[in-house]
Amino acid sequence: MCITYILSRKVIVVDGIFIYDCNLNIEKFIHMLDDSTECYKFYWLDSIMQLLAEQEECITFDKIISRMIADAWYSVTEYHLRMGTKDNQGNSVNSIERAINKLDELNYLEHTADKRQVLNVVEENDKLLHDEKCQIAKNVPYRLLSSFMKELGGNDPLWDQRKKLVAYIKIINESRCMPYTIGTERGLNRKIIIEERWKNFLVDNMVSIRGWIQMKKVRYLQDKNPDVPGIIYKLEPENEKHRKLQNVRKLWSAIWHISGIKDIYSGTQLGKKEYEIDHFIPWSFVTNDEMWNLMPVNSSLNSSKKNKLPDWNRYFKRFAENQFLLNNMVYEYEELALLFRKCKRDNLNSLWSVDELYIKEIKKDEFFYVLEGRLKPIYESARTQGYGIWRAGSNSQL
Repeated sequence: MCITYILSRKVIVVDGIFIYDCNLNIEKFIHMLDDSTECYKFYWLDSIMQLLAEQEECITFDKIISRMIADAWYSVTEYHLRMGTKDNQGNSVNSIERAINKLDELNYLEHTADKRQVLNVVEENDKLLHDEKCQIAKNVPYRLLSSFMKELGGNDPLWDQRKKLVAYIKIINESRCMPYTIGTERGLNRKIIIEERWKNFLVDNMVSIRGWIQMKKVRYLQDKNPDVPGIIYKLEPENEKHRKLQNVRKLWSAIWHISGIKDIYSGTQLGKKEYEIDHFIPWSFVTNDEMWNLMPVNSSLNSSKKNKLPDWNRYFKRFAENQFLLNNMVYEYEELALLFRKCKRDNLNSLWSVDELYIKEIKKDEFFYVLEGRLKPIYESARTQGYGIWRAGSNSQL
C-alpha cells in the first residue's frame, strides 16, 4: 500500500486516492481492507458508504447485505465474474454469488436492470436468500473492524462468541473510536451504528473513499478472474452510467442556451449538437460522476483524448472558467438552480463541493483555488499510475 502525507493540506494519499485527515485513526481505517481472501469486505464497506449517503446511520445487517447483492448483480449475471472460489463440483462457495445465482434462476430481472429494481427483487425474496445472507452476517461485520483490534488474533475464540464480541467492541470503542459499533438485535435485524466523528469524515470524503474501495474491489476481482479484461467496466451497466449524467447534460444544455459555452480544448464556442459531457480526469481512474470533474467538450476532440489526462497547464484554467460560469449562473437563474439540485443524488456526493466550491458569491480566485486544491492531487495520482497526457492535435503521451 502506498501512503503519502501532504502536510501542507493535511491530506493523505492512499493507493492514489486522497483522503483528508481529521485526527481519527486513519491508519487503521486504511488497513480495514487488507488481507482480503474474499470479496465481502469491499462490498460491505461500499454498501455502508452508499447508505450513509442516503442519511442512514443505524443500519441493519439485512439492508447492507441486500445492497451488496444488488451491487454485484450485473458483474455476476452479465459477465459471470467469479466472486470467490468454487467447490469440487464447480459450484461457487461465495455467498453473494450464490444468492445472485438463485435470483437469476427466477428470471425476474434483466441482467442490465438498475440497482433499485434489483434491490426490490432481493427484498421480495428474503426467505429464498436467507441462508446466504446469514452466512455473510456471521463474520463480515465483525472482521472488518479487526484492524482496530489487533490484540485479537485471527483464531481468537472471541470471534465466535457474538454476544461477548459485541460487548468487547463497545468497550474498545470508548478508547479507539471505531467507524461503527454493533447492536444487540438478533440475526439479520442486528444493526451497525456509525460513530458520529467517523460519519463526518466518511461523508466529507465519500467520493475518495468509494474510489479507494472500488480500486481494491477491482484488484481482487481481477485476481479471481485473470482472463477477463477491463474488469472496471464490468461493474455496472452502461445504461446506469448514462443515467448518472442525464441531469448534468440537462444543466449544461440550459446554460448553453442562455450564454453559450466555450470548448476547453479548442477555445471556440460549442455548437448545439457538437458537444458531450465527459470527465476531466478519466472516469476509469476516479470511477465517479461528480460535477466538479465533468465538462461539456467537443465530441470529436473528446474521442481523440480517449482515456488520457488533458494537459493541466494548458486546459485546467479553461475548465475552471466553465465550472465558475456554471456556479454563477446557478445562483442567477432559478431554472438552473432547479436543474442543479436534481444533480445532487448522482453528481454532488462530495460534501466539500457544496460547502466550499458551489457557493453563492464566491470570488473567482477562491473558486479556482478550491477546485485546483481538490483536483490536482487526484490528477497527479492518475499520472503516477501511468495515465498519459493529452493535448489537442497530438496523440502522443508526455
